[in-house]
Amino acid sequence: MINKTHEIKLQLRYRDIDSLGHVNNAVFLSYFEIGRIGLFRLNSDNYNVDSINFVIAHMEIDFLKTLHLFDEVILRTRIVKVGRTSFTFDHEIVSEQGEEVYCHGTAVAVAIRDGNKVPVPQFIKDLLAE
Repeated sequence: MINKTHEIKLQLRYRDIDSLGHVNNAVFLSYFEIGRIGLFRLNSDNYNVDSINFVIAHMEIDFLKTLHLFDEVILRTRIVKVGRTSFTFDHEIVSEQGEEVYCHGTAVAVAIRDGNKVPVPQFIKDLLAE
């Protein structure tokens, strides 16, 4: 069964906090990586780094609300678009109740093998199948 959206409760860490007392903007990239890997592991029994290699070619993040150390939040990750050699992730960090959105981001990944673009694997395409 395909799970189209991966959700995970994030454990915010002291090292994530900057001198202004909130999660530093660069840390969100690491959070999004957790979601991407989780989505793959959830949907591929034999997922490992050899089953899909990809590089992030483009990222965008909209920071909508300040995130603090003891905020309890959920990271949602899904694939929203698949091309021939690239695919697009949608990331969202929301309050546990889902009422507040802290940030929204997208990441475009390119599938590679031996440094060259390759077609997107079928299990990733299946994440968009109806």
